[in-house]
Amino acid sequence: MRKTSMTKVAAAAMAAAMMLTACGGGNAATATTAAPAADNGAATTQTEAASTGATITDTDIVVAMGADIVTMDPANQNDTTSSVLMNHVYNTLMEVNDDGELVGDLAESYEIVDDGKAYIFHLYENACFSDGTPVTAEDVKFTYERAMESAKTKSDVEAVESIEVIDEHTVKMNLKMVYAPFITKTTDSGLCILSKAATEAAGEAYGDVDTVLGSGAFIPTEWVPNDHYTLVRNENYWKETPIATSIEVRVIPEGSARTIALEAGEVDIVWNVDAIDCVNVEANPDVLLLSQPSASIEYMGMNTSKEKFSDVRVRQAINMAIGQQVFIDTIVEGRGTPANSYINAMIPGWTDEVTAYEYNIEKAKELMAEAGYPDGFDCSIYVNGDNRTRSATIVQAQLAEIGINVEISTYEWGALLEILTKGDHELFFLGWSNSSFDADGSTFALFHSSNFGATGNRAWLDDEQVDSLIEAAQVEVDHEKRMDLYKQLQFRLKELAPWVPMYYKDDNVGVRADLKGFRLHKGATHYIGNAHYEE
Repeated sequence: MRKTSMTKVAAAAMAAAMMLTACGGGNAATATTAAPAADNGAATTQTEAASTGATITDTDIVVAMGADIVTMDPANQNDTTSSVLMNHVYNTLMEVNDDGELVGDLAESYEIVDDGKAYIFHLYENACFSDGTPVTAEDVKFTYERAMESAKTKSDVEAVESIEVIDEHTVKMNLKMVYAPFITKTTDSGLCILSKAATEAAGEAYGDVDTVLGSGAFIPTEWVPNDHYTLVRNENYWKETPIATSIEVRVIPEGSARTIALEAGEVDIVWNVDAIDCVNVEANPDVLLLSQPSASIEYMGMNTSKEKFSDVRVRQAINMAIGQQVFIDTIVEGRGTPANSYINAMIPGWTDEVTAYEYNIEKAKELMAEAGYPDGFDCSIYVNGDNRTRSATIVQAQLAEIGINVEISTYEWGALLEILTKGDHELFFLGWSNSSFDADGSTFALFHSSNFGATGNRAWLDDEQVDSLIEAAQVEVDHEKRMDLYKQLQFRLKELAPWVPMYYKDDNVGVRADLKGFRLHKGATHYIGNAHYEE
């Protein structure tokens, strides 16, 4: 079946909704067959390996990551580290494949009905959880209704008004309005489909390793927080059986230690090679560096609900006092580009017409004086990890030029997220990755006033014009008009300056040179399931 790029599928869905509205056919339907998930390109399946005479010798894969997951419960996470586990243990209705194309996962096909205000999903009838019980429409309904109650996933289901179970393998999502990004929302790791029975049986304990039941290619067997977790192959997987028999993910916060472990053969994959270590990996014939532009943005946020940062002139002054190039040169070693805007350059809707604030210390001092802080003030910045601590040190020096004295506090990943969720912070460093490749995924959770805290708006930005532009883009089915709304939004965000957009970094993954079956995912949700060694 011909695969269609996600942008084209979304555009087709929106066009269909427009056509239905124009025809006035309230119950007319347009059917879309979900393109099947592709195999992982470079991955050699067990059958293919045998046919070429290759012998698979090692299928127990060890991965190093810089931070730990926060939970094994999809609805209680919205961070990229936890999404790695979700991608291997669960399935979503739709997914974005390695090449950035929107394809079916649990959904074999879907239809857009009711003038574009409803979606009917037809599930694969052979889809089952790892205990052999079938994945049903009731499980989908339960998952989405449960997501509505979680602060970390509510933004994904904001448009859903009600959910109907039509039959065991057919579910209908009724929306509050025509909602352009809905089909891409179904790919989010927060909406991994849960077993209703298993989740209800576990109650509040769901997410502990012995309670998890997914329909994905792997089963979690162990989790030692801030040390490692282990996944084993689901021998009853309803799709193609993965080649890897186990995946152990080790938490190694220090970047050089991850690289040393790779070079020593202690790990097979380093998920995130620090830029400073990339040269060493490239120079070592025993390992390979796999790089690509990312769909993420690194930024310094300001809590606009705090008095010091409630004045837009202070936020603009901070933007003018930060020189981006030093971060490109020293933090990512040239492996990235300065961020001109609040949306990554790979995301449709990004515009080069928006520019970053020019570095201008004198103008920044003028703005600080106008805001009532001619001598600056004291504040704190919250970060995690080596790179962001180094970034905070640079910020500390730069902001001292305009009288702002910054105290740096470094936390473990999960602890940092908890602090930012409470809203007591002032400055913070974070990144945001948009694996859906829809601009709503880079804006709604992060800037809409309904999403303070855990949902994503950790700048506590509350602006009627921002809300209005986001909402207008969500219901706009004309692609060009929708993209223009995102352009307007980016200009407004620059004016309000709740962030200092720092840079769009490259994804850098290190692997052993003889590792087979692993390739990069365009949205950095790489699949490890077919990684193996041969002789």
